[in-house]
Amino acid sequence: MKADYYSILEVWPTSSVEEVKSNYFRLAKLYHPDVAGDTPENRDNFKLINEAFSILSNPQKRVEYDESLRRKKMRSRGSVAIQEKDKRSAQLAFTQAREAIKYGQFDKAVLLLGSAIKYDPDDPSYNSWYGFCLAMMNTKLHEARDACKKAIQIEFYNPEYHANLGMVYFKAGLKSLAVKHFNEALKWDRDNAVARKFMSKMNGGDDVKEGPIDKLFSAVKGIFAKAN
Repeated sequence: MKADYYSILEVWPTSSVEEVKSNYFRLAKLYHPDVAGDTPENRDNFKLINEAFSILSNPQKRVEYDESLRRKKMRSRGSVAIQEKDKRSAQLAFTQAREAIKYGQFDKAVLLLGSAIKYDPDDPSYNSWYGFCLAMMNTKLHEARDACKKAIQIEFYNPEYHANLGMVYFKAGLKSLAVKHFNEALKWDRDNAVARKFMSKMNGGDDVKEGPIDKLFSAVKGIFAKAN
């Protein structure tokens, strides 16, 4: 269905056949190319007016058209309901994933966040923390990087997402890129706990190795503790 025939003829679905005919003749005269000008736009309008009249002036075709409108409306409502249900499922999975992250259960969090992304693939939080958890498991670091990058593309100004990507790069042994994103996190939020702890080690001349990860993770636990 390409157009709303009732809107084209400027009538209501409850309008009588006489009203449909009256408006058709008025609009056909107004938009006829010989009157309005022989332009592509006017020819298209005139064609739609005649198409609408052929349907709405025929009782059987009008009943079928009204039924198609009803089905379209029901499908639209169903689609919205499905989307809302998916978002609720995604939010529930994310809530459970946050609890798992608090207790260092990254394997469980990865499964839950993967489920959240399946239901709502464009939520930056789900993508960023999915990448973070993969990094903490030291697995699929390319996938972790891509998920964190996607989050930043959606919300570049979010310091947590930069800190998470910094952690991915750190786990991958790319310290210069890690520093870049930790600094970016601090630019947006100078109190970002993960970025501050990492950069304080770097600025103090310490060689940041795997050991300080436990201290950095305590900062992450603090993030979710505040959220609750």
